[in-house]
Parts: sequence; C-alpha cells; structure tokens
Amino acid sequence: MKFTIQILGAALVFVAGPHTEAMARGFGAARGGMAVGPRGGTFSGGARVGGAVGPYGGFGAGGAQHRTYTAPGGTTIQGGRVGGVGVGPLGGVHAGGAHGARVTTPGGQSFTTGGRGGVTVGPAGGVRASGAHGAAISGPFGSAAAGYRGGVTVGPGGAGVARVGGAAVGHTTRYVSPYALNHSAAVVRTGYHYTAFNTGWYRAHPAAWYPARWRVPIWVVPPWPTVALYCGISAPPVIYDYGSTVVIENNNVYYNGEQVATAPQYAEQATQYADRGRQAKPSADEDWQPLGVFGLVQGDEKIAQNIFQLAVNKGGIIRGNYYDAVADNTLQVYGAVDPKTQRAAWSIGEKKTIVFETGVNNLTQEQTPVLVHYGTERTQQMLLVRLPDPGGEKK
Repeated sequence: MKFTIQILGAALVFVAGPHTEAMARGFGAARGGMAVGPRGGTFSGGARVGGAVGPYGGFGAGGAQHRTYTAPGGTTIQGGRVGGVGVGPLGGVHAGGAHGARVTTPGGQSFTTGGRGGVTVGPAGGVRASGAHGAAISGPFGSAAAGYRGGVTVGPGGAGVARVGGAAVGHTTRYVSPYALNHSAAVVRTGYHYTAFNTGWYRAHPAAWYPARWRVPIWVVPPWPTVALYCGISAPPVIYDYGSTVVIENNNVYYNGEQVATAPQYAEQATQYADRGRQAKPSADEDWQPLGVFGLVQGDEKIAQNIFQLAVNKGGIIRGNYYDAVADNTLQVYGAVDPKTQRAAWSIGEKKTIVFETGVNNLTQEQTPVLVHYGTERTQQMLLVRLPDPGGEKK
C-alpha cells in the first residue's frame, strides 16, 4: 500500500511502497532528500530539518542548521551546517556537515570532523572521521587529530591512526616517481590563476618582504651553479629526493641507505637552520638572489593556493613571503641554507614550530618534494611547484 506524508516545514515528501522501500525528496528550499531502504537504512536531508525512521530501526536526518539526534542504540549525532545523518538498522552511523559533524557513542568515544567533513561509525564500532579542515578522535585509548584534508581511522577495538593528506601521523616520506611528480606539477601550473608578486601586489600588501635589490627578476629560473657560487657552496649539489634518497622509516632518517639521524633529531636540525635565518639581520641595502615562486600542494590537490616566494643572500639567509591566495594574506619567510648539508629550511610569520625544508639545489628545479616538520612530533611530505609569472611582469 502506498501512502504519502507531507512535512510542510521541511518541504519533504515521503512515499512508501509495498515492500517498505521509501524515498523522500526535498522540494524548493529543502535542498535535500531522504531514502529508506527495505531493511531500514536511511538517508535524509533538508534545508531546515527532515527526519525519518525505517521499519527496522534505520534512521536519517539532515538540515542546513546544526541538529542533534539520538539513534536507537544510544549513539548521539550532531550534524553540522548543510549536513546529514544516517543510521543503519544495525547501528552503523554516518554524519556529515559542510561545517563539521560530531558522533558520540554510548561507550564514550567522540569523533569530530572539520569543515566539509564526515564521520562513519560501523555497527561493530569501527570509525572513520574525515574533514577538509581537520578531524579528531577522542576515545578511551587516547586521542588523535588530523589537519587540512585529513582523516582519522579507528578500529572496533579502539586503536587509532590519524592521517593527514594520505600520510600517517608521525614522521613519514613516500616515493613519488618522476612521471607522477612531473604530471602533478604540470596540472598545478595549468590551473594556477592568481596574480601575485608584481608591483600592484606589493602595493596592496605593504607588510610583505621586499629587498633593496634583486640580482635578477624573481621569475627567472636560477641555475644551480649561479646559486652555489653566490652562496659560497663549492661542493657538488646534494640531491634530496624524499622517499628515494632520503627515507624516513621506523622513526629514523636514512640518506642513501645510511642512517643520519632519528626523525625528531632531523626535524630539530631543520628548526635550528630556520631559526638561524630568523635571527639574522641582513643589511638593508644588500642584493638578493631569487629562488622563485612556488605553489605548495599536497595529496591530489590541483590548485596551488599556498604560495612561497623565496630568495637567498650571500650568507645563505633565506627571506621571502608566504601568500595565502584564498584569504589574500601574506606572512614573511625566515630561513637559512646549511652550507655543509645544503639543506634549506624556513618558517613563516610567528609559526616557528612549523618548518619547511628541502635541498637548496631542489629550489633550482621546476618541482620538488618538500618536508614539513610540525615540531619534532610529525613530518609530512608535500610538493613545491615552480609557478609561471601570470602577468608577464618581471618585477
């Protein structure tokens, strides 16, 4: 027997068929819908709020505003804005929200996502939380968190691992083939559409760093011999190919197969290099060798929205700017090149514990992997892509 229920406040229509399969569709302002399968699994949504319970205990609700729901087994779900919640008949839960979602189980575990995130709780207790702007887990066996485009996975027994951009929390590197590196860089360059580091940009960002003199225009690709001679490096270039020549494994760092440091020690060294550059006081009238303008991307990102403009002086001190193209904010860069190891490390603004590093020779290439150290607790591998001058202006 078919019947129809109209929930006018949510502009929702519910239709049930002879096999208890049901579908609800949002109209007008609802911008959402709901479906209940034959065994009670449910999904729903609506611009304000909508809800339904299937014949076998499946539950679904959604809404543009924050709402809290309690599933039959006692699990509490808080959906974020423009979010939805689905609870299967055996207790499986999925909650999502463009501005976050939170699930609390009867056992006391709490799972929270960041912006545009989701939380899934399986009927046996397994959990996956993800968020474009972070995710976090707090449970009886401790807590874990992941940052931008991160995720957290917890098994039914409570053991958890947080993942950030596909990399587990801790110190990690990964091998990227030359083909994959070149392909990713080409995609990023093709999609780059911001205009920065020209005369108009500097005028609009008076807090940005700008030297008295450039040796050459900032968009000119610097060859290694030029940079090495300028910085007083006489040794051949050291190649830092993370995941290949430099590998972090079992909390140790290996260069060409030989252990050179523990991962926390390696991160601390990079921090010291960056701090040396931060403490340096270069002369106001000296000239600077541009290293280039680079987009910082991770995972499968195709658009470079975080941009570095880097330069080095004769003493190996690094200066430049970090530009958040989305927020249109800029922070100055402080760092240094270690002449012995040829490692270049820098930090931005007052964020002294977040340090970026790669080889100075790497910064003469078209694209390069880069390590990002979060204190001594975590190291993540990302990609720097040299960007073209979008405006054709050379200064």
